[in-house]
Amino acid sequence: MVNLLAVADDPDAMVEVLRTLAEASHSGMTGLYLNEADGKIARLIAAWRDDDCHLARNTPQPFVTLEYDQYPLLADTLAVGMVLNKSLLELPLAEQMLLAQVGVRQLLCIPLLDNGQLFGFLTFLNDDESRQRDSTELRLLSMLSNHVAQALLKAKVAAESIANQQRLRALVGATQDMVFELEPNGVICQVWSGHPSLPAPGDLLGRALTIALPFELARELVQRVPKLLAGLASMQFHCVLQDQVCLLVRLQCVAAGSRQHIVVLMQDVTALMQDAARKKTTLDTLNLLEEAIIDLSPQGVLTEATAAWTKLRGVDPRHLNQDLSRSILSWVYPDDATLVADVLAQLAKSAVPNHVRFRLMREDGEFVWVEARLIAHFGPDQKITGLRGVLRDVTVAHLNEQHITQLALYDGLTSLPNRLLLDDELHRAIDQARINQCKVGLGFIDLDHFKQINDAFGHQTGDELLISLSKRLKAVLPEDAILARWGGDEFIALIPNLKDSKQLKIIAESLRLAARESISINGMETQPTISVGFAIYPDNAESGEELLSAADHTMYHAKHAGRNNACFYGDIVHLKALGREHVAIQSRLSSAIQQGGLQVFYQPVVNAKTGDVVSVEALARWLDDKSGWISPELFIPMAEKVGLIQELSEQIMLIAFAKLRDWRDVGLAQKMMINISRSQLFLPSFVTQLVERLSSFRLRPSDIILEITESIALTDYSRQMRHLRQLRLAGFEIAIDDFGTGYSSLSQLHEMPAQMLKVDVSFAQRLHTEDGRRVMHAIAQMAQGLQLELVIEGVESLETARFLQGLGVNYMQGFYFSEPVPAGVAELWMRLGLQAKM
Repeated sequence: MVNLLAVADDPDAMVEVLRTLAEASHSGMTGLYLNEADGKIARLIAAWRDDDCHLARNTPQPFVTLEYDQYPLLADTLAVGMVLNKSLLELPLAEQMLLAQVGVRQLLCIPLLDNGQLFGFLTFLNDDESRQRDSTELRLLSMLSNHVAQALLKAKVAAESIANQQRLRALVGATQDMVFELEPNGVICQVWSGHPSLPAPGDLLGRALTIALPFELARELVQRVPKLLAGLASMQFHCVLQDQVCLLVRLQCVAAGSRQHIVVLMQDVTALMQDAARKKTTLDTLNLLEEAIIDLSPQGVLTEATAAWTKLRGVDPRHLNQDLSRSILSWVYPDDATLVADVLAQLAKSAVPNHVRFRLMREDGEFVWVEARLIAHFGPDQKITGLRGVLRDVTVAHLNEQHITQLALYDGLTSLPNRLLLDDELHRAIDQARINQCKVGLGFIDLDHFKQINDAFGHQTGDELLISLSKRLKAVLPEDAILARWGGDEFIALIPNLKDSKQLKIIAESLRLAARESISINGMETQPTISVGFAIYPDNAESGEELLSAADHTMYHAKHAGRNNACFYGDIVHLKALGREHVAIQSRLSSAIQQGGLQVFYQPVVNAKTGDVVSVEALARWLDDKSGWISPELFIPMAEKVGLIQELSEQIMLIAFAKLRDWRDVGLAQKMMINISRSQLFLPSFVTQLVERLSSFRLRPSDIILEITESIALTDYSRQMRHLRQLRLAGFEIAIDDFGTGYSSLSQLHEMPAQMLKVDVSFAQRLHTEDGRRVMHAIAQMAQGLQLELVIEGVESLETARFLQGLGVNYMQGFYFSEPVPAGVAELWMRLGLQAKM
């Protein structure tokens, strides 16, 4: 028996190549073997039948494995490209045992080489030990092995070529570009992909480009192909076809044997060109605007700018490029540089647009006020890629605003700070005094007998006197002191950072003496006098409001004591009882609000049919350390009067939202009712801030019912309507509180974006009268007609509740169901309901 074992990396190719070898070999060859691709495992792949010399590839045969790298003689001989021709007894013991198992007595292995490197081998197995192969047969077999190796390598190269062709077609198809190849005579010899505006690839192959391609494209190619063939390596051009398709055409010379071929790659850039045209149109439009559009790098370097930039900078438009690649901070007024740098730093962290107003330096050394609206652009990795800004010259507007500010914060006659500015400075001085452990002096100054001067000499003379007096008084005050006009003939001296109260007496006497100096008005000499009352924080007062009140009382005492006098609050014992308690409560309220000393109680709104609590109203409560529980009817108007109502409302909201979050976390779904003050509703940013605050507690606008009193809703009706619509669009439910106490008409109610009316308690209190019942019936019918939910406040008896039920009113609130209670009790009512009340 003679076996042939072939080792290579392509079984199918090996079988076909060895067919000829098998037919030319001995008739006793009965087996054909082929190795795996890694050259380590040999296996039987087909049998050779003696009778008809036919390769039976589908006949199952037993496998013979040969891990030849484990046999040193075999592996080492083949590795160096040598023939192994040994009998069984000449082989090492391991190889003998392997071959003896299959009855083999003689082994011949011929390597298959590629440039001297082993990639397979042929093995001839013989069961006749006496048979010896002569040199002619060995040369023949070696020659045949070389043919086998070359055939295998050729087949491998052909397979790789086909694979490369397939990869190229797949790659070209993925790019959506058209690629074809031209012979030097202009005939299309290869087409890898097509384009909708050109004939199908099959219609192009083998045809001349002048016939197969559109005229516009063929003309350009005819002009350029000779230049490429003459020595240019590559070139590209744009071509627009009749259907307005724009192609970017790239030409490349490639070697094709001894000839040069031209590879043509065409990319459809129609969309890109159209986009470029749109961008140019947009840029041309932007250049018509007075606002400058600029692009900045993440570091604030100017990279692009429209023509309006040169107008802002006062430079020749032809020199725009000179400003590029410079930091925007190069032209920012030094005092504004920190502000602009901070805004740029904020934009680098957030995609939220920002705006800033600053002074931009011009080429002539002057500056203009500009308002910049800036936004950051971020890449897919969320890293900033650049900034874009719109800059507008607001110099005129800024100067007007400064003038308006001057009118709003300064007295028009004396140019001194007015009440509004004084209030800010007073609170700032007290805050600083708390930090620095010092004092603040405040003096009320009144010009004596000013009414008689006005009556005798006229208002113009009186105005001149006030102007002259204000200059004299300001001149004797310390440098950091502030002199303000309170109104009429009254002034206020604010002395911050007061180290010693004795210093205040020196200042007071200086003011009195300065006023006593003669003043010439219209040729007439006059010696005015003033009455001054001083108070000190914290010796005489605990807040700015209390300090103003104490100084005011002291000034009146100085007038009553004979005028031309300076008095001090600490020296007048009996003044401490004048309005002291009210001022003290007002001061403690301010402290309670600032220190978070208020509480929130909750009063339920009940579905009278089921007894379920449908919502709870958050109400402010104040337990004062000295006076106990203070009525809301006292401290709420007090907070409005002294300008603390907004801070109070903010504190109540924060407490209520935190508690609502707790209730949501335990599964309670009732809504929270929040009262909105007039000052809050007028804030431009109120809606945005309210939504953001809710979001911080993981709450939604739909969780909240905003209560707005009827009188507030009717104040500046058109403006409030805009605010109410904004709240409604944000998702809030709106209730008109204290309904019936204002003067709204049916048309106004119909226009208001409200969903609920809360009827004032006074209507429930009049239900014992016939007129009261008729009015309530009319309100119920009106609410039903306007499709508004109705909540009756002030329900204090079962009879009232049942009467309202008879009118179809389902939602009620009042002491009959529950008074305002702490959060724990309110949670119990929300869980259990108030069914027993009905």
